[in-house]
Amino acid sequence: MLTILITCNFIACDIPEYEAKYRFESEEISITGIRQFKKNKNNYEIRFDASNLLASMMFSSKFNIDNNIVIPKTYDIKIKPKFLKRDQLVIFNKQEGLIQSSGQNPWQTTMMKSDAVFDPLNVQIMIRMYIKSGLNNFVLNILDMQEGGFKEYVFEIKNIEKCFVGEIEYKCRILERSRENTDRIVTYYLAEELDFMFIKIIDSSPDKTNTLELKEILSFG
Repeated sequence: MLTILITCNFIACDIPEYEAKYRFESEEISITGIRQFKKNKNNYEIRFDASNLLASMMFSSKFNIDNNIVIPKTYDIKIKPKFLKRDQLVIFNKQEGLIQSSGQNPWQTTMMKSDAVFDPLNVQIMIRMYIKSGLNNFVLNILDMQEGGFKEYVFEIKNIEKCFVGEIEYKCRILERSRENTDRIVTYYLAEELDFMFIKIIDSSPDKTNTLELKEILSFG
């Protein structure tokens, strides 16, 4: 269950729409694409589309927000070619208390109506709302994409640093995500001047490191 409650109201924590160019880098691939946060009344979507001569990838998270809590609807992943291939659709059916995954990792898991479980994309909206409300540490449950269920992660502000997008300087909160009994650490760089938009995300574990970095803001607000 969610262990921290947001203290601000939704208006104060409203997150602006944006469209931006991000670069994703891993040992297998380096690719640049467009990341968007869109909203239509209480329907929201975070989406990343990227392609080059070797590969294409699409990530999409659709959700609502109710009483300052993200309510997931669907999480969709499509990655090609074969050496990276991944195709998975997760549907959250809160009324029936089910989360169902189809594609590469098929599974079904139950959830309590009181459970607050987030996917890897929409959890970023919760992070931004929490940081914007003044919290420096909190706990969130993130969906286990491989096996179903969820895992509890601890988030903690570690520092405040200057960070740059090209020649533009921002004041960034450095947020670290960790979990007991694992060596995986995810570090988020959130720019205060951009309502804590993500400048960079570094996902590090002993066997690999993935980085997503902002290259250019195309629209904001």
